[in-house]
Amino acid sequence: MGFLNPLFLLAGLVVLVPIILHLFYRQESKTFTFPAILYLLRTERDHARQIRTQQLLLLLLRTAIVVLLVLLGARMHLPGPGGSHEPTALALVLDNSLSTTIIDDGQRRLDTLKAVARQSVAGANHEDVIWVLRAGTPWEPAVPSGIVQSLAAIDATEPGHTHGDLSSAVARARALVGQSELPNREVHVFTDLQATAFAEVPPTADEVPVVVFGAPAESRGNRGITDISIGDGLAPLAGRRTEAAVSIAGGVPGDTVGVRLYVGGQLRAAATAPVGATVRLPAGPFPPGHVTGYAEIDPDPLTADDRRYFSFSVRDPTPVALLGPAPFFLSEALVVLEESDRISIGGAAGAATLISLGGEGLERRGFSQSAFVIPLADPSRLPALNRRLAEAGIPYRYDLGTLEGARIAAGDFAVDLTQVEVRRYFPMVATAPTPATDDPNQGPVTDNGMLPEDRGAEPPTGALVTLANGDPWLLSGNAATGPYVLLASPLGEQATSLPVSAAMIPLLEWVIEHGARSGSAHREVIAGTGFRPPSTATAVQTPDGAAHAVDGDQPYLGTATSGLYRVFADDSVLQTVPVNPPGLETYLEPASASDVRRAIPGVSAVVEDAAAWSRHIFRAGRGPEPWRVLAVLVLALLVVETVVAASRVLRARRSEGG
Repeated sequence: MGFLNPLFLLAGLVVLVPIILHLFYRQESKTFTFPAILYLLRTERDHARQIRTQQLLLLLLRTAIVVLLVLLGARMHLPGPGGSHEPTALALVLDNSLSTTIIDDGQRRLDTLKAVARQSVAGANHEDVIWVLRAGTPWEPAVPSGIVQSLAAIDATEPGHTHGDLSSAVARARALVGQSELPNREVHVFTDLQATAFAEVPPTADEVPVVVFGAPAESRGNRGITDISIGDGLAPLAGRRTEAAVSIAGGVPGDTVGVRLYVGGQLRAAATAPVGATVRLPAGPFPPGHVTGYAEIDPDPLTADDRRYFSFSVRDPTPVALLGPAPFFLSEALVVLEESDRISIGGAAGAATLISLGGEGLERRGFSQSAFVIPLADPSRLPALNRRLAEAGIPYRYDLGTLEGARIAAGDFAVDLTQVEVRRYFPMVATAPTPATDDPNQGPVTDNGMLPEDRGAEPPTGALVTLANGDPWLLSGNAATGPYVLLASPLGEQATSLPVSAAMIPLLEWVIEHGARSGSAHREVIAGTGFRPPSTATAVQTPDGAAHAVDGDQPYLGTATSGLYRVFADDSVLQTVPVNPPGLETYLEPASASDVRRAIPGVSAVVEDAAAWSRHIFRAGRGPEPWRVLAVLVLALLVVETVVAASRVLRARRSEGG
């Protein structure tokens, strides 16, 4: 409870007036001479009791009237939300991730969230400072503003095809309002309550109050394409057919959906597939050059995840150079690949991939050449190999090690190696911490900087294939001198069964193509993450046709929507980058109120009724002024006081008349 005019409370001293009158008022008694004195005494006592009761009731009524009038004049207000408030630092976190694009009853879910966010601004006053943060586009700046600017920021909010991390957005909002010197702080969150947007975080010492408005969207078995792969990750050869593997997630058990493949704007293949499966559609053959397209499924209320884009280069046979003493099975596998026009074997100068036995020729490779390093079976050759790796800037070295009868751990590698037996390998350990590198086919890769004594604790993040004990067996990365792939075992029967297995040629082709496509292939970029254009780039054209000037030395971050992004150098197209939505946004299951409170400590309320939102915000402020109630009470008490006083006067007159 508080008062807007507290000095008026001094008028409460008037309440002493009826009390003083009550204490000092004495009714003059009259003397009667009457024979039946005992009857009169009893009657006088009863009459005196009635008078005292009336006087006490009048005292209470008049005192209450004075108190209520004083409260009215002092403008009493109740605590809590719903009225005016002290100056507040307010952060509005608006969820504009992909899931809020769902159409529900003819309206986007984001529009519902924006309407409630306007209620928060409507309840603010001109002394408040407001930040508007968008959870789906966290790279956008949030600046302190007033009511008009905040409303404009809310109205300008459009959905992105990104993942919304509300836990991180709320932490950022708390940090912003925590720097304010205003007496009150609050964070208001507007979200569709998608469960994948909430990651549990540890509580902090100073938890700014958070109020959450949730408008959950019905999942209704939403379906989406979560992945598309052309040729199992290998660029197709010119004139050869290939396949597009399209993975579909979501839906309900037994649900099927139509899948279509478009290349260059033309329908090339179609099929019906069960949801939750990966369907393979034929593609090609293609002439040498660049190919773009997309796969799509039948639309549903959330349409943004029903299409996924791709971009690849159709290649001629990859030029390969073999350096060092090659084992028999390796030489034979390369001949098979060359005879099938998958590769062409030649000199090191024109090769896209160098197959280096024991580190041979690493010192001569160009920046655009990939190195596939295979250790020799003789352990005495390891020091020379490690020296060559160090000179080439590759941050790993081989240690001595033996193993009998090990299996390769199951994983998502493009080639099935689970039946390959590893009899001997040389453990690969990081020689020094290395900065994050951007491998064009594997995404960001960061070596973990393990020292030799830490080996086995955790495999390097660039590990493509690991053994059952967790040690890397095949790993890749980018060094300052170019991309590389390292194999832990020599390619001999004494070390591994790979050379005599069906996986030998597919693995060898994958490694060769993995390096060859490092400079020309265009890996998928997830919406909301950046990519680094070539150094000669001058502009990036977004899917809506707008061109944005870029500096080739800086990453491009404006990837909020999915589609094909074209990178230009003046008028020439350097590359086309497919940007696709994150797979997590396909799953629309809502989080419960308890899930929200676990993910965001300090949540005071989770509200799902827009009409009740204004009653839950500005909780530390001044609540409503109950002046109407007080005025009605005053009028009622005045009526009662008048009736009681009039009845007393009438009784006194009857007594005098009697």
